[in-house]
Amino acid sequence: MTRTPEQQAKRTRRIATAALMSVCLFWGATFLWMEQGTDALQSIYGNDRHAGVGAFFLLWRFVIAALLMPLLIPRSVKRLDRASLKWGFWLSIPFALGFLLQIFGLAQADVPPSQSAFLTSLYVVATPILAALVWRRLPPRGVMLGVALAVIGAAYMKGPPQGGLSIGAWSTIGCAVVFGAHILLTDHATKRADPMAITLVMFVCSIFWTLLATLVAPGGLAMFEPGLLARVFSDPTFLSTELLCAVFATVIAVSVLNRWQKELAPSRAAIVYTAEPVCAAVISIIAGRDSLNGWLVFGALMILLANLSAEFLRKRPRLPAAA
Repeated sequence: MTRTPEQQAKRTRRIATAALMSVCLFWGATFLWMEQGTDALQSIYGNDRHAGVGAFFLLWRFVIAALLMPLLIPRSVKRLDRASLKWGFWLSIPFALGFLLQIFGLAQADVPPSQSAFLTSLYVVATPILAALVWRRLPPRGVMLGVALAVIGAAYMKGPPQGGLSIGAWSTIGCAVVFGAHILLTDHATKRADPMAITLVMFVCSIFWTLLATLVAPGGLAMFEPGLLARVFSDPTFLSTELLCAVFATVIAVSVLNRWQKELAPSRAAIVYTAEPVCAAVISIIAGRDSLNGWLVFGALMILLANLSAEFLRKRPRLPAAA
């Protein structure tokens, strides 16, 4: 059966949506893995090196990802060209900065994985706002409604917001803004060069940014002492969480993202990504770090409605007038 261009476009959007939902699952698990990994590092380096510990964890995550990428996806090397080098470099800046801000917040004692996931999901707000500033036009009505519903869902999943925000929370909100910019730039870049080649370059450049962040952090240079490194790389929790983050949440997830996000509008993609805190909450419940309650169900339903509104509340084409 031959599909019309419109049917093929709808099918492609459905596949892209499903692919990005798998990314949300991997990223939802990442919050737990990163907290466990940084806790293992703090037991070795002490609790006064939050910035250095976070950057150090990301450094090795990107090293492993950059080494695995050519082995798991050979196309990432074969398709390297000047365009992929250029766009991979530019994408690495918001990519690495967003993760540095996120893991710094997660390393704080008052920002658990679930809260970090909810605050990170605020890039659903940042993306359309940044898009409106860049292109000087409002997103579709369904996306605007989806943004409102997603914000409500993310804000109330842990109950009504109370109290002020800590430095860890503000760092995570900053991460959400940077990730919003990364979504827009990814949409632009992956239409101009091979997505897998861009991903490899982005990982390699991110090694440099996270190494630089580790070295400039207080006590960062001392973290590379041979004796301390031997303790780090003999710690099973650190090794297992690094491998899980590098393989599933970095190589696989980012490759899927760079391949399929371009099939959706940036604001629509941002709405899909709001499923990430739902996945993080479910994984947290399974791990025994959270419990199911009415607010969690309410927040999850709001985020589901956000996805549905962005998908179905589109502007209907006008029917031709009768002759």
